[in-house]
Amino acid sequence: MSVTVIYFFTGNIIGRGSGRSALGSAAYRVGGVLRSAAYRAGEELRDDTGEIVHDYTRKGGVVYNEIILPEFAPPEFADRQTLWNAVDTREKRKDSQLAREIVVALQREFDAQENLEVLREYMKENFVDKGMIADLSIHDKGDGNPHAHIMLTMRHVTPEGFGLKNTDWNNKNLFVEWRKSWADTNNRMFEQKGLDERIDHRSYKERGIDREPMIHLGAYAAAKEKRGIRTRRGDINRERQARNEERARKAAEEAEHEQAITESAIPSEKPANDEHTTEKTAEHLNKLKEIYVKYEKELAELIPERNQIREELPRLTYRTELMDEHAKNIEVLQGRVAELQETRQNLKVWQWAKRNEADQAIKHAEQELKKAEIFFKNRFYINPSQTPEEIKRLQKEIRAKKDRLMTKNAEILGIMDTQDKVLLGYHTQKLIAQTQHDKENLDKLLQQMNPPPQTVRDRLIQERIDRRLNIILDESCQKVIEKLPPEHAKTLINARKHAQAIEQKREKAQERTRTIERSR
Repeated sequence: MSVTVIYFFTGNIIGRGSGRSALGSAAYRVGGVLRSAAYRAGEELRDDTGEIVHDYTRKGGVVYNEIILPEFAPPEFADRQTLWNAVDTREKRKDSQLAREIVVALQREFDAQENLEVLREYMKENFVDKGMIADLSIHDKGDGNPHAHIMLTMRHVTPEGFGLKNTDWNNKNLFVEWRKSWADTNNRMFEQKGLDERIDHRSYKERGIDREPMIHLGAYAAAKEKRGIRTRRGDINRERQARNEERARKAAEEAEHEQAITESAIPSEKPANDEHTTEKTAEHLNKLKEIYVKYEKELAELIPERNQIREELPRLTYRTELMDEHAKNIEVLQGRVAELQETRQNLKVWQWAKRNEADQAIKHAEQELKKAEIFFKNRFYINPSQTPEEIKRLQKEIRAKKDRLMTKNAEILGIMDTQDKVLLGYHTQKLIAQTQHDKENLDKLLQQMNPPPQTVRDRLIQERIDRRLNIILDESCQKVIEKLPPEHAKTLINARKHAQAIEQKREKAQERTRTIERSR
């Protein structure tokens, strides 16, 4: 059974308009020093002026960092500090766009090396081969949410340094292509590993999933809801959640009611006797199929709910990280202002030139701080001082969603386990029917009992289930043989060999026919 696993992909621009620098951003991402680059990598980076050190070395969870350069890029850009200092220096405007950041969730089905291979292939194909420098940082705190930050340069790279900006890289259609490519690259790894799981960049609506989705609250409504103030968007979500929970409750009651039917419908160790008529066998098989279809439809409801929770978790985690990063950026700027003010106070009266220079530096630092604080309030709808409390709230919400995820997973696994039992029962009766002389009669009766699908969705479900029920693999056949008494198992083995021999003859005849047609 193919199950859509987690897909999370988001992008944003790192710019001076929020009081950030490329160097600081890199430091945060690598677990080093200021906002964008240093934070992500977890390193201590120092800007070329020596004025600000962005130190995020205490940031935990950074497990891997790497910079990938295009062939024609200056080799010194492989050093993170050199690279992002060059970016900051090249951009002159106070509202400059410094870098692009892509954040993606990594698959828990892959090990660390496989996720790294997926990332490298994806970055090379979509970014590096197009002329961007990619600064990769992988974060994993062991909380089940491994993810990666990819910082990208926005200017053409030449052997001499950075040239003009490439505005084509800001195209929305290109961003959609990047999203799709991330899904495709992961799916190739799933296929390579022989796993049925796949991720999909499309929305539920685009995938044709019939369910009531939640709507996005937005920062303003979310802030009001957090303070206990009801909003129209919040009410819509509560109504939809209530309807979804009611459907889940009814489904659980029906599942419990049908559990007894399932157990009675699953054949016992004793095979059907001679008095078991073809009609009764057909009715039995049809009842098993109805139960199987019912469970399949329950899974069609539960799996999207489970996947929605799995997709919400990275968003909450990313918001928590982003808030923490901006708050730490403000702390760095506040420290810078305090440091400059202290230096100014220590200057003598006659050092008027240095005093004027210090006044200008303080004014500039205060402007950067104010800009960062305004951006923080507009982005998160709280004051920077409220960050610890808000992060605690988000972490509590994350834990609650993880609990719900565990519950949904348990429900899904329980249904799949029961489905496997029903499938084994169905295959048992089908294989036993192969030993009967009126097998064709049985197939006709089953076809008549098969109701025509009412919708396209029902037709697709029916086709999928028909393939699953009627294609009896050798593994399933072996399980059936093991549960039958020896005399019936022997009869079934002989019937199975006879059926396989007929199938092989049919395939050889078809191959001869195709050979004759080709020779003509």
